[in-house]
Amino acid sequence: MSGETLASVRAWEEFCERLKAAGAVLARPTTPQDDLTQAEGLRKLARMIRMGLEATLEYGHTAFPEVYALVTPTTLGEGETSDARYCQAMIDGRRSYRLSGHRGEAPFIELTAYAGKIGLDSHSAQVGALTERDLAVTPDGRYEIILSPDPHPGNWLRTTPETSCLFIRQYAHDWSRTRGATFDIQPLGTGGERPNVTLAEVVEALPRTAAYVARSTAIWAAIVDQARQAPPNRFVPFIEKEPSPEMPTGHRFSSGHFRLAPDEGLEVTFRPAEVPYWGMDITNYWFEPMSYGTPRSHLNNRTAAREADGSTRIVIAARRPDARNWIDTRGHREGMMMLRWSRTALPVPAIESRVVRLPS
Repeated sequence: MSGETLASVRAWEEFCERLKAAGAVLARPTTPQDDLTQAEGLRKLARMIRMGLEATLEYGHTAFPEVYALVTPTTLGEGETSDARYCQAMIDGRRSYRLSGHRGEAPFIELTAYAGKIGLDSHSAQVGALTERDLAVTPDGRYEIILSPDPHPGNWLRTTPETSCLFIRQYAHDWSRTRGATFDIQPLGTGGERPNVTLAEVVEALPRTAAYVARSTAIWAAIVDQARQAPPNRFVPFIEKEPSPEMPTGHRFSSGHFRLAPDEGLEVTFRPAEVPYWGMDITNYWFEPMSYGTPRSHLNNRTAAREADGSTRIVIAARRPDARNWIDTRGHREGMMMLRWSRTALPVPAIESRVVRLPS
C-alpha cells in the first residue's frame, strides 16, 4: 500500500512540475500583455488540462471507446466555428469498430480518422474521411460505419496501425432548429464493461496531459503570431500547395488578423456565390471563438443580410455599427478572423476591407 501511495504522490508532483513549463507561453515577447489576453491565456491553460485528461484518461481506453463532445463553450481553442459541433473518440487503428446511430439533420457531416492528434502527439495526419456525400443512410435515418484496417462493404472508414483518433464535425446554419446526429461506437469481437481505472493508467495519462497543455497552447499561439506579422485588417486566401493532412474535408479558407481602436470597426465586403455553406468567425489571440454556440460573433450564408447589389457587407467591431451585419469583438482590440468556404469548387471570393469610424 505504501508503495502505491508513494507512486501516486510522485506522479502528482511530477505532473504539477511539468505544468509549470506550460505557463511560459504567457510571458513570450510575442504574447500581448494586456489584462484581457493574459486572463484568457491563463484560463485556456486551465481548460486544456481538462481537455488533455479527457483524451488521455477519461475517454482514453481504446478497448472501450466513447464518442464525446470535444468542443463546448468552455473547451475550445483551435479556431472552431459556432456553426459546427465537434466530437471525438480515441481509438486503436489496429482494432475494428462499429460506429452507428441516427444521421440527424445537420446538412454537412465529416468523420475523419487521424494518425495522431494535434497537440497530444508530435505529428497528426488524416488517414481516411467520410462526408455526407458518401455516407449511406437507411430510410429510417440510421447509419452504420465500420472503422478498420481492412476494406468492408457498405460505409467503411479506413484506419492504419498509427490511427489514434476519430474526429467528427457536423455543420448547420442554425443549431436551434437542427437535430444533431447520435453516435455509438463499439469494438468488434469484444464486449463487456470498462474495468476500473488503474494506477498505471493515471500515471501514464498525467505527463501526456501536461505535454498536451504546453504543446497545444504553443502551437495555436504560434499560428496567430505568424498571422500578426502580416499587415492587419485584411483577408488573405489560404493557398494549399498540396492537400493538408490536418485540414478538414471540403473546406477552403481566407483569413487575417484584425487590430482596431475602441472607436473603429473593420468593414469587410465580398460578393458570395450561391454555395452550400460559407461562414465568417473571429477568435481571440488564443484562437478561441469569441462566442462559441451563439450567433453573437459569427455569420453564415443563411444569417447574413445581403445588399441590394448582391454583395455582403459585415462590420467587425466592439459595439453595434451602422450596418445590418455585425460581428461583435466583445471588447477585444485584436484577434483572428476567418472565412470558411465549403462544399464547392467555386473560388474563394475576394474580400475587400477598410477601417471605419464607429458612430458615437
